[in-house]
Amino acid sequence: MISRGKRYRKVFGILAKHGFDDIVGQLSGNRFLNVFKPKLTEEQKAQKLKDRWQRLRLVLEELGPTYIKFGQILSNRPGLLPDDLIAELTKLQDKVPPFTLEEVKATIEEAFGKPVAQIFADFTEKPLASASIAQVHKATLFTGEKVVIKVQRPGIEAIIKADIEILKDIANLMMRSEELRSLRPIELLAAFERTILAELNFQHEAAHFQQFYKRFEGDPVTVIPKPYLSYCKPKVITIGFIDGIKINKIDELVAAGYDLKKIAENGFDSYFKQIFEWGYFHADPHPGNLLVLPGNRIGILDFGMVGRLTEKDRKALVEFIIGLGRDDISRIVENVEKLQGSEIEDKPALEIDMAAFISDFGGQAARDIDLNDALNRGRFLINKHHLKLNPDLFLLLRAVSMLEGIGTTLDKDFRSLEIIKPFAIKLLSKSLNPRNIFNNKTVIAALADLGQLAVSLPADARKIIDKIKNDKIKVQVEQKNNKIIAQQIQLASRKISFALVFAGSFTGACLMLKMPYPEVFWGMNVPSLIGFTIAGVSLWKFGFTK
Repeated sequence: MISRGKRYRKVFGILAKHGFDDIVGQLSGNRFLNVFKPKLTEEQKAQKLKDRWQRLRLVLEELGPTYIKFGQILSNRPGLLPDDLIAELTKLQDKVPPFTLEEVKATIEEAFGKPVAQIFADFTEKPLASASIAQVHKATLFTGEKVVIKVQRPGIEAIIKADIEILKDIANLMMRSEELRSLRPIELLAAFERTILAELNFQHEAAHFQQFYKRFEGDPVTVIPKPYLSYCKPKVITIGFIDGIKINKIDELVAAGYDLKKIAENGFDSYFKQIFEWGYFHADPHPGNLLVLPGNRIGILDFGMVGRLTEKDRKALVEFIIGLGRDDISRIVENVEKLQGSEIEDKPALEIDMAAFISDFGGQAARDIDLNDALNRGRFLINKHHLKLNPDLFLLLRAVSMLEGIGTTLDKDFRSLEIIKPFAIKLLSKSLNPRNIFNNKTVIAALADLGQLAVSLPADARKIIDKIKNDKIKVQVEQKNNKIIAQQIQLASRKISFALVFAGSFTGACLMLKMPYPEVFWGMNVPSLIGFTIAGVSLWKFGFTK
């Protein structure tokens, strides 16, 4: 591993180079660097502060991949940092010069244990692209397939691990400040460490490629390059070559005759399918990772960063979107609580803020809403109310925000909210279809419990009665009117009867859905329709029996 002392000296040198002598002084313990600095007017201070954020962005870019990626994550946490700083962090670029062909070949040969010429029939020396963690070369397999080879930059893992240790020291210093402690620096850094170290193992990315390739195989809108798993190692990944135009090359797309509006729609359709139907999505849709292919199809590259949402989170997200569409504050807050998985600390305060949010955005038509503005407000509220959401929800917000920017670049009149709402409603309706209800794992588990109850209840009741008859149960009785007790027992008996009828008829109806009978109504056949009707009547009688 790279010497921490050497890395510290480099960090301090770059900070001082860009005018952050005060920070160097505080971190290094030298308090005398600020003594001879000239006094500034308020106007000069304001301008210097603005320039400071720009200089900080340049510092992060020069420090390299760890700091760039960390800054990119912070840029998606409005409310934590000043708006001017957030604006600069969103400009972070990780463009770096390519590493040498000799280093590329050495990494490949170390991974496979043989020369490049024995692995690939042809290998293009000039890289297609170069970034801070890896660079990409085109090649041909001996079987004739055109492929792309992604090769990890030599020594990058050691640099990142050394940088993380430095960031940990900084995070511990931040915990001494009550104001900075609220940013949860240790928690944020831990999540960042897990993400970036996983990204360094290219076999994880290869597994994601394989999953998405299978899911989108034959899809009319989305194309995923085929991963060649036998050519994938921890520092080398090989995928099929797809020839397309980068999604932000507007002039080239127009010259090739593509439909820009359709491209934007297809891009959102692809990502909404990933997010809402699968809960497993590509989390880095920047223009370099999206290609346009014939037929206005979207090719997706680079699966180093993916997000996952549970079925519960997806359903709550859909309900949240519908609540926004209906200006239903209680529904919105209820589903925010579901997304958090625990009670909100100050629900009335959140309801007031959500009412203000709806007042600002709810009266506008979907096409008039600036989605990025709305997302920024939403992220601010998340931090203001200390909501502890699934970290992948932040990846989702980042992905949707990036897609919105791409969509409006392709078509200035494009508004993703016009697609999101009907898509969410369609998925909610789909989830209510009896055939899909039966396929729901949660419902199947509940039905299993009901079925077990129906089987075990008579035997359990018999055991209780036997124990009462043999005087093996002591019953503490609070004296009440005998007539009231008799009525309560009778009511309980009726409710148990209706519950058993419901459990049996609902289970039977669901099973009948799988039988090869003609459908007559909303995906149901005649036996299942009868079963659901009986179940519905039983449930109604259960609820209203007195």
